[in-house]
Amino acid sequence: MALEDVARPSAGARAMVMTVAAVPLLFVIGGLAIRYAAFASVSEETGFAAYARALCRWDCAWYIGISEQGYERFPIPNHSNVGRWSFFPLYPMLVAAIRFVFPYPTILIATVTSIACSYAACLVAWPLLENNMRAYVMYCAFLLSGPFSFHFTTFLSEPLFVLLTSCVFLALKRSSYLAAGVSSALLSATRLVGVFVVFATVIQMFSEHRRQGGSALSFPRWLLGRPDLLVAVLISPAGLFAYILLLYLTVGDGFAFLHVQRAFGRVAGNPLVFLWDGLSAVPTTGWLPTAPQWSALSAIAGLALSAGLAARRQYGAALFCALCIILPLITNLASMVRYVIGLAPLTMLLVVLLSASRLIWLAALVLFLGACYLMTVAWIGGYLALV
Repeated sequence: MALEDVARPSAGARAMVMTVAAVPLLFVIGGLAIRYAAFASVSEETGFAAYARALCRWDCAWYIGISEQGYERFPIPNHSNVGRWSFFPLYPMLVAAIRFVFPYPTILIATVTSIACSYAACLVAWPLLENNMRAYVMYCAFLLSGPFSFHFTTFLSEPLFVLLTSCVFLALKRSSYLAAGVSSALLSATRLVGVFVVFATVIQMFSEHRRQGGSALSFPRWLLGRPDLLVAVLISPAGLFAYILLLYLTVGDGFAFLHVQRAFGRVAGNPLVFLWDGLSAVPTTGWLPTAPQWSALSAIAGLALSAGLAARRQYGAALFCALCIILPLITNLASMVRYVIGLAPLTMLLVVLLSASRLIWLAALVLFLGACYLMTVAWIGGYLALV
């Protein structure tokens, strides 16, 4: 009996591990089936390679160019006068490294890698969701079979950004500050706003200091007395600094990623004006919101969810997400939907809220799967300018 009693928890734990691993795998398969069906309905081509090419829209082409050719020196005859420098290098470098080992077309490798990153992001989310199975199922469905799952399964930065963001917050949850610092450094090499996650690290350190009975005034002295914490903070922006050095050596301008924004129509302005202009862009025909309205509503929803994180005392995640929305909002609303759905803490909070009621949870799952088909058709057809 004693041996049986010991074995039962172990068997239960193994079953739970298998379940946690199987749930996102089922949505990987289901999402592929739904998106491929959408592709087949609008394309005369067949095969996975044609499917991968069809989903590669908008910024995907820039990432392919970086992965295959690197960052160009300006100017290049017969090429676009808009450089690739605004797109950060980590994900294209990862795809290039995998392509070196497996010599297949870039978009095929990137598609498989993105699916793998999104699958891994789901696994990392399990402890962050406090082992809430309903929320976990919905989170996996959103990333892998949801209405915006094409963002997480093609050559865009979202899959790696979500994975690394989740790794940072899981490391902070476990007070593994060096692991959080390394993940933060990689995050800052994936997208510019990734550098803001260092604030979440500092806030977590401050919270730990306060739990130990320290005062706010003594925090700097306490931090200086912890070399491991200092290293975690200092290495967090290392990815950004490495990219600045790369651009300086390649282009002669370490801040080319900022200076090229004007070529993409991004000029600093009043974010409230951008929001108002987006909300005011009413449709001329039909009742569906226009792309600017979707972008404005996404920004507002993202900021509201950030406030929700703060209300739950997740101050680091709240500040990180708010900054990731406000910084691009200062220039315009372009890509706002993509930026908001790529913020893992916001998505996790949303699925937790939706999972509180079983009926709402089921309805949301059905909506996710149904919208996946329709949105993929719109994405392939070029009707969505949401990135």
